[in-house]
This record gives sequence, structure tokens and C-alpha cells, in this order.
Amino acid sequence: MIGSIIKSTGSWYLIRNDKGEIFNSKLRGKFKISNHNLSNPIATGDEVEFDEDKNNLGNYIINKILPRNNYLIRKSIKKKNNGHIIASNINQAIIISSLKNPFTKSGFIDRFLISCFAYRIPALVIYNKKDILNKKEKNRLNQEIDYYKKIGFNSLSISAKFDKKIKKLKSILKNKTSLFIGNSGVGKSTLINRLSYNANQKTSEISKKSNKGKHRTTFSQIFDIDKKTKIIDTPGIKTFELFDIEKNQIKNYFPEFIKINDKCKFNNCLHINEPSCEIKKEIDKSIWRRRYNNYLSIIRDF
Repeated sequence: MIGSIIKSTGSWYLIRNDKGEIFNSKLRGKFKISNHNLSNPIATGDEVEFDEDKNNLGNYIINKILPRNNYLIRKSIKKKNNGHIIASNINQAIIISSLKNPFTKSGFIDRFLISCFAYRIPALVIYNKKDILNKKEKNRLNQEIDYYKKIGFNSLSISAKFDKKIKKLKSILKNKTSLFIGNSGVGKSTLINRLSYNANQKTSEISKKSNKGKHRTTFSQIFDIDKKTKIIDTPGIKTFELFDIEKNQIKNYFPEFIKINDKCKFNNCLHINEPSCEIKKEIDKSIWRRRYNNYLSIIRDF
């Protein structure tokens, strides 16, 4: 039989076939061993072949993962030399962020965008909690949105709590499988409950002590908006570490750098201390200083 992984707990997986039937399954042991470079050899969104477990009737065994159209991956938190596939077979990846309560670090956003760019997955930046911003913060938010749009990343501000711009977001999601990712507390669960008829995600208030969100989503899972429109929800994460990307490639995943890279004096210019670097000349002009600083931070991590 063939079906799609709609929920992954790390040990058990829910599979849905084209008839809408749901099967509880496990991954065959030998398959885990052969995928030693991944902390999770199978991910939500994967298409798989599976059969009934003859030794445990009512449960099923996954025998094969079908070829993936794409996938988004980051470095595993527990196994530093391994990758962790966030989701596969997606049409777009969306980072849900907020300017406050909690504050989403720009480095987190930019690392996510690099990974999407590297794996050729269309990416969007969604800023939630527009309703709690003052005038100054809204102006700052509009500047961020304008810059990301300018360099090719669609961006939108919304309020999941009060349904502001939810209709526009629905049109962006229409007829696509979209991955949602973000820090705990940014409002992913509230937003998904607004969008999906079969979602009932737990939500919670921001901690007054830490000003951070509490982990409510513990497993990645697919929710339906309609028959052709789906969301893959993921647990809130603190950091997004790049995986399987070389240090000298990072500059090629900043769209605003690409047009200028070839104008530098040296072909291997990393835009750090090299003389006659055109990228550095464009800081505060065509290149946002914050993005450049995030680039330097990423380079230093290698």
C-alpha cells in the first residue's frame, strides 16, 4: 500500500492513503540503521510504501520511502553531525514570527531563508501579533516587510487573534502544502486553529518571567484547510542551524548579494576583510546592515 505521513512522533507514524483511511505504523528497523546521517530518516509529508505487521495485527510497517520532491532540513540538536528533516514534499515554507511577546531574532529568520533558498523552496515571512504593536513598532515592521519583499521573499503582517489579514494568508496557502515553522509562542497554533477545520491545537499565554512561549506542539502534523490545501505544523524551535551547506556557499543564498558578488576584486571574496569588496560598499544602500551582520554571524559559526 501507498500513503502519506500525516503525523510523526519519532517512533510511530500516522499514514493516510488516497481514500482518507488512517494507519498506525512503525519504521522497519533495518531502514533506520541505513539512514545513519539523519536523526529522523522519515518525516511528515513523505510518501511511503507500507504493509500490515503480521506479528502485531492492526499496526503497519513502513518498508520504503518514495522519492521526495523536496525537503527542508536543519542540523539536529541532539546529534550535531546529523541532519533533521523538518518536512518533505512541500510547496512553500512559512516562518511565523513576531516583533515582541516573544521577539523573533532576525538571525533565526535569515538562517531559515538561507535553507529555503538552498533547497529551492519558496519561502514567506509572516509577522503575527500586529495588534499589540505601537506606531513606532508598526513602522519598523513595515520597513522589514518592504525589505524582504524587495529581495524576493513575500512577507505579510497579520493578527491571528483578531483575524486580521487571515483571508489574504488563505489565498497564499490555497491549493498548496505549506510548512509552518517558528519559535514557541509566536502564535502558530492559534493561527492554525483559525485556518483549519480539523485542528484543535493547544495554545498558551507568554511567560511573564521569560517573555517566551511554552512548548505546546510536540509533533509535526498535517492539518487540512480543504482537500487541496494543507499545513504541516511543527514544534516550536529556538534555533535554526544550517546543515549540509558549505561556508563559501553562504553568500550565494543572500539574493541581494548575488547581483554584486561578481563585481568584487577576488572571485573567492567572502565579503569580510577582503579589499575592493563591492558587498561592503553597498551596506546601508542596497544591502540592509542587519542582514549583513547576520551573514557575518553565520560565517563565524563555521
